[in-house]
Amino acid sequence: MFDIFFSYVYRFLRRYLGMRRHLPKSARTLIWMIGLYDFNFALSSVFINIFLFKKQGDWETVGFYNLAMYAAIVPAFWLGGHLSKKWGDWVPYQLGFGFNAMVFLAVLIWRENAPSHPIVLGLMAGLGIGFYYLGQHSLTLDLTHSKTRDYFLSLSMFLSSVLRILAPAMAGCLIEVLRSPGLGGSLDNSSTGYYVVFTIALLIYVSLAVKSLQMRLKPKGGKFEYWRVLTLSHNLNWNRQMGAQFILGLRNGVFWFVVAILVYRVSQSEAIVGSYSMMGNFLAVLTAYGLSLWAGAKNRERGLWISALLGCASCVFLAWKIDYFSLIAYAVLNAAGVTWFQVVFSALCFTVLEKAKEARPRKLEYLAIRELPLGLGRILGLSIFLMGQSYFGEAGLRTALVVFGFMHMGVFFLLPVPKKS
Repeated sequence: MFDIFFSYVYRFLRRYLGMRRHLPKSARTLIWMIGLYDFNFALSSVFINIFLFKKQGDWETVGFYNLAMYAAIVPAFWLGGHLSKKWGDWVPYQLGFGFNAMVFLAVLIWRENAPSHPIVLGLMAGLGIGFYYLGQHSLTLDLTHSKTRDYFLSLSMFLSSVLRILAPAMAGCLIEVLRSPGLGGSLDNSSTGYYVVFTIALLIYVSLAVKSLQMRLKPKGGKFEYWRVLTLSHNLNWNRQMGAQFILGLRNGVFWFVVAILVYRVSQSEAIVGSYSMMGNFLAVLTAYGLSLWAGAKNRERGLWISALLGCASCVFLAWKIDYFSLIAYAVLNAAGVTWFQVVFSALCFTVLEKAKEARPRKLEYLAIRELPLGLGRILGLSIFLMGQSYFGEAGLRTALVVFGFMHMGVFFLLPVPKKS
């Protein structure tokens, strides 16, 4: 059913939006699976953070949830690499859907007691994310090549952004509508909508898992030598790439979830949180569409500079004041900047990986090892943020937002160095 639906979407994009380059069926299938995963992530990830924050009323519970998640992502990439070598790239992809589904199954079982288990929930979420993205990155490398990868990534980002537009708004409205005095019996009525959203998320992850089970497995063979790649000498650009991943982790560890909670703190309304996310995703669609027509290897460096400056400018508003105006200004600038940055930086990452030492036989090891500095950066960034907020209150929170908001500018000191001829 999903293949039939996406075939119509693909034809529409080719006919009416100028996306006329050819993609094989396997790449198109991967694009819609990525899109549906991103739709589901947008539907549920924002609100599981707000669910945990709202029940306890502090940053500690949601902070532990995200710290546990970041900590679990790295070993998931390591274990996923072993599984992919032995059974094929689709196996970690399938496990990613499975562990993500388990998060929402656990919340639906524990219900009001779920905030008492943030570490368990975070570990399952981290395993789901790690397995999923190891599979996705590996499949992306298998199904694309350097000349078409910017186009594939732009088209994937465009479709994902379209699907993400309505997801958070739909979830927020469901939560608001189902919060009525007569609903839920002995349950806390304010949580009924959350449980409906989490049930939808569970069903979509199960559907994706079933679809992925139909894919043919292609074992890579050989041993998964994680530490060999880490200790390879004369691998300059890859080592620079590892440093860039650490810097990005410092920023992403904070901005992964904090802004949505700030919107909820200001508005006290899940519907407004959903509408805010919808606006950001809509702007990301416009950016991704433009990139699908313009993106290419020759434009990467300029695109990286412009997108990074937009991301930095967005954080200045949050440092000034956290209110509706600053949050909207952040959403407008950040949506365009981050989408652009992701497409360009992802393309650069894959190019560096392909040219790294022993890249062809060690592709999985490279994909897994780059999560190590990224994960360390996330954990360190979020830990500093939580300590700053705990010791210095609102001033510490705003200072951390602007410092980490500018952090990714350090990537420009670690861009690939052209090889001497």
